[in-house]
Amino acid sequence: MNDMHRNSGAVLAPLVKTWLGLLALTGLSLLLGHVLHGEAGLQWVVAVVLWLKGWLVIRHFIEADSAHPLIRRVLYGFITITPALLLVTALFGRQLARMTTL
Repeated sequence: MNDMHRNSGAVLAPLVKTWLGLLALTGLSLLLGHVLHGEAGLQWVVAVVLWLKGWLVIRHFIEADSAHPLIRRVLYGFITITPALLLVTALFGRQLARMTTL
C-alpha cells in the first residue's frame, strides 16, 4: 500500500468515529423516545442530543474551526438557538400557541 492510501485512512479515522458517534446518538434518541415517551424531562434530553449532534457535524464534517469567524459564529449560533427554541416551546408551548392564534 502506498503512502497516499495510508494517509487517507488516517484522515478518515476521525470522521468514521464521528459518524459512529452520530449513529449512537441517533440510536440513543430512539431508545429514550420510546422509554421516556411523554415524560416531562424528555425535551431536555432531546435538546442536549440535538446540540451534541449539531456540534459534531459542524466541528468534524463542516470544519467550522477553519471557517471564517462570521461563518463559524453563525454555525455555532444555529446549534445553540435550535435546542434553546425547542426548550422554550416545551416550556411555554401553550402560551405561544395562544399568542399566535388568529
